[in-house]
Amino acid sequence: MRLQEALSKVATVTPERFDDVRRHIDPEWIENALQATGTATVRRRRLPAEQVVWLVIAMALFRNRSIAEIVDKLDLALPGQSSTVAKSGISQARSRLGAEPLEWLFARCAQEWAPCEC
Repeated sequence: MRLQEALSKVATVTPERFDDVRRHIDPEWIENALQATGTATVRRRRLPAEQVVWLVIAMALFRNRSIAEIVDKLDLALPGQSSTVAKSGISQARSRLGAEPLEWLFARCAQEWAPCEC
């Protein structure tokens, strides 16, 4: 598949169809990524690390939408006193997550979807 074709297909993904993406990423892989990189936490937050992983994936797919809109449309925040999550809270959650779990998850997805027969 050529790059332009791949980008065109990615552009067809909408928040309403994000479950199509979720179906191909085993939630256990996300948990394993957080455990393997020491990112998993005991404290329950409004935006737990598992949800922040989904947020970062969605940010890559929905580049034309605001981060707060993605959190809201995909219902990523756990229920709380407020119906919205503060933008600063989203930024802090992304900082806490870091890149390592996403790198681990990317490698796991690549291994599953395109195994190397080296």
